Amino acid sequence: MQYNVLTTVHAANERRGLDVYRFLRDECGARFMQFIPVIERTAECNGGEVPWSSWRDRPLYTQTGRSVTSRSVSPDGYGRFLIDVFEEWVRRDIAEVYVQMFDTTLANWVGEPPGMCVHCETCGTALALEHTGDVYSCDHFVEPRYLLGNIAQRPLTELVGSERQQRFGLDKRDTLPRYCLDCDVRFACHGGCPKDRFAQTPDGEDGLNYLCPSFKLFFGHVGEPMRLMKVLLAGYRAPAELMQLYATRDAKRGRNEPCTCGSGRKWKHCHGRSRSHQ
Repeated sequence: MQYNVLTTVHAANERRGLDVYRFLRDECGARFMQFIPVIERTAECNGGEVPWSSWRDRPLYTQTGRSVTSRSVSPDGYGRFLIDVFEEWVRRDIAEVYVQMFDTTLANWVGEPPGMCVHCETCGTALALEHTGDVYSCDHFVEPRYLLGNIAQRPLTELVGSERQQRFGLDKRDTLPRYCLDCDVRFACHGGCPKDRFAQTPDGEDGLNYLCPSFKLFFGHVGEPMRLMKVLLAGYRAPAELMQLYATRDAKRGRNEPCTCGSGRKWKHCHGRSRSHQ
């Protein structure tokens, strides 16, 4: 039976990507995986209390401020986690295990539409329909200022195709700070999800993604293998051939050399350690 595993990456597991991946693959038998970063912005409410709506029967949460909860993944932690997983996957599991982020990354490298809106140039097609009939611009923005209307008053097609919604989707591309526009991995990142653009660039401009350090780490790290897989695909060859190249390189690698993941640990204590010594 095929199934997809969605795993959150947060403060407690961000430094254990290899262990998490091996557990999902070996103990759970998972062959389709998603790794979602947990970024919880602290709500800024009057008196520190979250107001309750009298008619929605749930808290109204507004994404404001730059502070995050202690559970949240760190700005570079998500990238380190993904690299940890990638270094195992690229050696053993290409075409055997499908990791959504890696599929998306390869798609951007070869110029195909990525599977994740997070790393598309524009967005606006993942709207949210509440049980009340209210339609919001995105399932990450179910808050008052992104309410498009209600299907009891306006047809859904009209709300989806509205000028306001089209602008929401284009703003993902059009509001990037200069720091992002000049970035060498912009084509793969596209600034990430707008909900996480609450940090500042080094020169003080607003609109930088909280996970920018992670995206720079990960996309920079996988540049060579992504380019090689692109070449293989262009020659009608399987990207899985890349595993043989890694096997050849690893055979020449000393056990006490630094691990290729950049963790600073020795190869034998990191990605070179056997699965029986987790």
